[in-house]
Amino acid sequence: MTTLTKAQLVERLIALPTEIGAAEDNVLQAHARLVTAKELLQWKEDSLLLDKIGFIDGKNAETRAAQVRSFTKNERDEFADAEMNLKNAASRLERLHVQLKAYRAVADLLRVAV
Repeated sequence: MTTLTKAQLVERLIALPTEIGAAEDNVLQAHARLVTAKELLQWKEDSLLLDKIGFIDGKNAETRAAQVRSFTKNERDEFADAEMNLKNAASRLERLHVQLKAYRAVADLLRVAV
């Protein structure tokens, strides 16, 4: 547990909106990266399935899906990484919101106590 002085509390209350704004920007950037990764993965899967060269030649859906997965490992890894990045950015933003609410509650208690 961290103990803050009143001055430190005020500093954090002043700084948090800027940090929250930056965290919101990070969430938006992470979301854009996820959308791009998803589109790239879909494009790669579609081109493999529609390609006439014959990379995907399985006789049933399960075999074709396995073949597509084997050719899209990099794209799937990028998608998974982008997904995790978005979750981490959203978690950081939520922690900052919770911290702001907690600090506001403490400030309200201090105001009542004075």
